[in-house]
Amino acid sequence: MGLAKHLTGTVKIHFNTMAQTIIITGGAGFIGSHVVRLFVTRYPEYRIINLDALTYAGNLENLRDIDQLPNYHFEKVNILDTAALEMVFSKWNPDGVIHLAAESHVDRSINSPLDFVYTNVIGTVNLLNTAKHHWKNNLEGKRFYHVSTDEVYGALGDTGFFTEETRYDPHSPYSASKAASDHFVRAYHDTYQLPVVISNCSNNYGPNHFPEKLIPLFINNVITGKPLPVYGDGLYTRDWLFVKDHATAIDKVFHEGKTGATYNIGGFNEWKNIDLVKLLCRLMDEKLARDTGSSEKLITYVKDRPGHDRRYAIDATKINRELGWKPSVTFEEGLSLTIDWYLQNTEWLTHVTSGEYQQYYDRQYHK
Repeated sequence: MGLAKHLTGTVKIHFNTMAQTIIITGGAGFIGSHVVRLFVTRYPEYRIINLDALTYAGNLENLRDIDQLPNYHFEKVNILDTAALEMVFSKWNPDGVIHLAAESHVDRSINSPLDFVYTNVIGTVNLLNTAKHHWKNNLEGKRFYHVSTDEVYGALGDTGFFTEETRYDPHSPYSASKAASDHFVRAYHDTYQLPVVISNCSNNYGPNHFPEKLIPLFINNVITGKPLPVYGDGLYTRDWLFVKDHATAIDKVFHEGKTGATYNIGGFNEWKNIDLVKLLCRLMDEKLARDTGSSEKLITYVKDRPGHDRRYAIDATKINRELGWKPSVTFEEGLSLTIDWYLQNTEWLTHVTSGEYQQYYDRQYHK
């Protein structure tokens, strides 16, 4: 097992090839499934435990290609269930936790903020307490990695970037809940010397994304000829990162990041929403052999949502400088790959939009 000291930012953890066990929470979700797949296939000597409650966005069909591999294991557990967490930690005795389980949709947080408090704040504290209890006699080589969002920083003007030193200024119930969870993770490091690391990432896109977020929703709506609802004036700006690049960044941070440190993960890839939608429409017209401009006619401007942050932009210099990570694809390349995946996986899209994917757990695990 690798060396770990508990002084903030003083040492990197370099895990060697000795077998270790890692719990990945939210591993059936969009980002989580890509992280699970990467770790299961890249580190066959590791035991990877996918812990997921299988709520509406958790889909085990995302992992059909690897769920029979011997180093992959699934536990259907809600992080609000402390007894179940204790059971899983006792059963598997994990060396590390990569915590991705979260409610993440801003619109849902506006309609039901308490769900976000329970899952994102209390659930995270439950995990921290469980890890602290099970690792109390030996923190050597242990790591609690909390995956967070750039939305905790609030909004930017026309210039500037979020850095690891940017003051927190959340504006939605979602971002407030993630900010609170970040603070608890740091507090457990400072108070209990729990070996933690945090990353804050920009907007992700790619295969397996549940079609409530902008890109998969609009791909599906273009396919089915439904309106493309653009908030406000469409000039809201986001930094976009291909999900597989995020997974490789998580791999880097988990294995090499400094204990107690924060890493911002982004693509240096800003797009105004309306420009992104028009690019997506053009690519969809090409791939579906439709007349140029036909998909763009589906764009419909709708009432803005409350507390809508104008611009996000991540400065990912630190992770590049310290860990050597950078995005592997341009946005145009990644978006094209993403559209291709959805067009080639219409069965997955049908299952998700109909709710049929939620039956996969029963078919797979209750035979």
